[in-house]
Amino acid sequence: MIVTAWGPRGLDFFVCFAAAIVFAAIALAYALGPRWTAGPSLPATIVVAAISLGAAFAWPVAFSSDVYAYAAYGDAVLHGHSPYVAVAHSQHGPFVDAARWQWGGVSFPASVYGPLFVGIAAFATMVAGDRLPATLWMLRIFAAAAFLASIVVFNRVLAGRRNRRFMVAAYALNPIAIWSIAEGHNDIFPLLAVLGAFALLRRGAQRSAGILLGLAPALKLVAGLPAILIPFWWRRHRAVSTLTFTGAVAIGLVLSAVLTLSLQLRTFASMNGHAHYAPLFSFQSLVGLVPAAIVALAAAVAGIRSLARGESAGALWIAIACWLAVPNPYPWYALWIVPLAVAVPPSRASLGLYLATISGGMRYLPDVFGYVPQLMANILTIVQLAPLALVGAAEVKAAATENAAPSR
Repeated sequence: MIVTAWGPRGLDFFVCFAAAIVFAAIALAYALGPRWTAGPSLPATIVVAAISLGAAFAWPVAFSSDVYAYAAYGDAVLHGHSPYVAVAHSQHGPFVDAARWQWGGVSFPASVYGPLFVGIAAFATMVAGDRLPATLWMLRIFAAAAFLASIVVFNRVLAGRRNRRFMVAAYALNPIAIWSIAEGHNDIFPLLAVLGAFALLRRGAQRSAGILLGLAPALKLVAGLPAILIPFWWRRHRAVSTLTFTGAVAIGLVLSAVLTLSLQLRTFASMNGHAHYAPLFSFQSLVGLVPAAIVALAAAVAGIRSLARGESAGALWIAIACWLAVPNPYPWYALWIVPLAVAVPPSRASLGLYLATISGGMRYLPDVFGYVPQLMANILTIVQLAPLALVGAAEVKAAATENAAPSR
């Protein structure tokens, strides 16, 4: 069952969820301890992550309807329909009707995902025998398997790092990441591809890494953003051949464009006149589009300048900029941020960003309860953003102190 606008009963489920997330976060902090070099072995981390996923699967409810959309797109492919065209009101079937109901009874939207992910959804539907409940479980199981695989791949990406065990555990056992995976969110598939590309780079497989990185947007368009970090990877890893790797990335991007662009144009055409830009429970909704864009741009510029100086922590500020720029920051978007938050040297920014992935779980509250007055919406948004606000205040104070210090 999906909890949507259940009023007080939905609030009860959210309170249980929030308590579980807070307890899990405290347990994780206690288990890892203050020593950045501590952490369980890779097999132990995978076992604990698998057990945690099982606990999340045992919940009788979820808070997101996305997996119903994935199932409907997969079913459309199996029956010769295009998932990139909005479903007509006259079209019915168990998958379409269930997805339409979960999305408020309106005309079900066309797919905004790449054809590679739609292929995964179609495969899950086929394996499940074209039965809706089995397909929903299959998609969630696929996401869980991809997440467990990403733990192994992330461990490869961090090869040679002194605090690797700590960082892998902090990624694998993030409670919001665990919950998002249990809900079946597809962000884990492009994230696995991006992590796989960087792991291949570690092994010197530059062509394979570049093609894989370029193909990631064919799963989900947002997977093209990590390419921003490529020039800074070259700066820190001289063994990477600029020409070889760039050419491979270009080939992958061209393939993604061939596979994806015409389909996505159909989706956008079907949205024409129906979709509208409406920031909700985000920095944009709190301060307005223009101020939010200015702050996000400033954070991005600070991150790029830091990366240009060879400081890996600059990636954090790019992640913060992206988080502030998202018009509707649902918790599962944190899947992209957690690896960055834990892969850089510990700092106020990394801790704040990591805590922001957890506080982002507050975004579920208005959906599970229903109507939320504007004042309460603003309070919820402030609570979500509090970790990033504390980071920003600390960094501004540190910069002011440094500028005020007398030169010698």
